[in-house]
Amino acid sequence: MEKTFVACDPGKDGSMAVIEGNSVGLYKYPMIGTEYDVQAIISMFKQFEGTNCHIVLENVMALQKPMDAGNWSLSRGKTILEMCCIFFNLPFTMVHSKTWQKQIWEGIKPVESTKIDKKTGKIKSKIDTKATTLLAIKRLFPTVELKRTPKCKNADEGHHDALAMAEYCRRNFK
Repeated sequence: MEKTFVACDPGKDGSMAVIEGNSVGLYKYPMIGTEYDVQAIISMFKQFEGTNCHIVLENVMALQKPMDAGNWSLSRGKTILEMCCIFFNLPFTMVHSKTWQKQIWEGIKPVESTKIDKKTGKIKSKIDTKATTLLAIKRLFPTVELKRTPKCKNADEGHHDALAMAEYCRRNFK
């Protein structure tokens, strides 16, 4: 039985990526308004019950503002995804973003963004992780459509992060 590699980018704008053989599937998490549709997410995981799969969940950590609403949302999403794996007895690994990025970005020059520090007036630059991941994924999967819908103009960040993690999963959990 061929192994299926699944990756989950948590958060309300996250995605699930599935690599099975030469096939790639990208799926947004079902929502009801601004809330997770937990029953529908459970159904997404049920399809893997009893299969030869491995799942990677991004191990999101708290952002700088500990009580920020985004932290609560990410934490809740991560917990829902983790509990789905536990409930269906699915093998999974929690992976920090820096871990999968290091491997997937291999051979890619990181994309940098710059801004002027308002206090000092100095130019600060930092790596644009989303743009760097998109560049890496377009090289690794040149024919995969990363837009959420055909009407969208840009690649979906949840899709390309999840696909990067699914590739990390395939490389590390054969």
